Amino acid sequence: MSHKKTKISDFGEKKLITRIIKKTRQLQSDYFSNDLHIMNSLGDDAALIDFGSNYLVASSDMLMETSHFPKQMKAREIGWKIVTVNISDLAAMGAYPTGFLVSMGLPKEMDIDFFDEMVDGILEACKYYNLPLIGGDTNESPQLVLDGTALGKVDKKKVLMKSEAEKGDLLAVTGPLGLAAAGFEFLLSENYPEIKSKKSKNSENLKKTLRLVTKHAFKPKARLNEGILATQFDQIKGATDITDGLVSELEEIINASKNSDMNSQSSIGIKIYENKIPVPPEVIEIADLFNKNPLDMALYYGEDFELLFVIKKDGIDKIKEHLNLHVLGEVTNTGFMEIVKRKGITEILPSGGYQHFID
Repeated sequence: MSHKKTKISDFGEKKLITRIIKKTRQLQSDYFSNDLHIMNSLGDDAALIDFGSNYLVASSDMLMETSHFPKQMKAREIGWKIVTVNISDLAAMGAYPTGFLVSMGLPKEMDIDFFDEMVDGILEACKYYNLPLIGGDTNESPQLVLDGTALGKVDKKKVLMKSEAEKGDLLAVTGPLGLAAAGFEFLLSENYPEIKSKKSKNSENLKKTLRLVTKHAFKPKARLNEGILATQFDQIKGATDITDGLVSELEEIINASKNSDMNSQSSIGIKIYENKIPVPPEVIEIADLFNKNPLDMALYYGEDFELLFVIKKDGIDKIKEHLNLHVLGEVTNTGFMEIVKRKGITEILPSGGYQHFID
């Protein structure tokens, strides 16, 4: 009787990362034992390395043509995005960016003009985030693959971690959720050509909506300034960026807090409120167009690149004087995620979010 082999697609991205972290902690325990932040950074947005009074912060993200680049995406936008996805991780740690590297897998039939435009997009993003392109590599590949690494630094006393949440803390985001999801819903739709042709005959509002959501999908901006500013407030305890969906990041905060205190018998939970989630009208408009739930776009789709902060309850008023925030819930001690619906009914919030390796 043959034994069916387990594939990585049976696990999904999050479980694969958990396996790597577990093995790393077991086999390299001596390296991580002297600094709790360095150990916990294995599961955070970026890695931390001891650098005197600062941490060197390193983030690495890969984008692939078949998974991340809709056919309508221009070369310059592709270059912009590989920088932004990495800078967003630095922002979530409160780090100043210091350098960027990119390795490229390039199809041999790629047009040189496309290549030049893509590099221009990388350099445009580097200029926007005020960091130099300092190196990388190129190789031949069956499809376009970009692997970026962003380096930064942050004061050890000010680094933002996922693992600091405690009961009573508030949860707040830096901006609206679901706009990029609405953009990709439009761009990846089988009816994209039909809707695109109709928009010229439709209202000015729909035209503006499609331009806005497409821009959020194609040219997202990392909340770098907000992440750096957040380190100036002791009331802000931690952060993460919303790339895989709000729910996925909330679950990351719960799991990170569990891992940071393995001897604790209590477990944090999270409660958010539907009427506090910043879903803009453009998301609702696109959701109606495609018969989707706009709340699902905000909760599960991802690609927003907003920051999610964990904040001490007594510090929110002071912080709001300097940061535009939307408070959407709080940390509890229930051990699970809840959502309070508009009618006041509390429900369990199902897990979910964007992952690779899913059949």
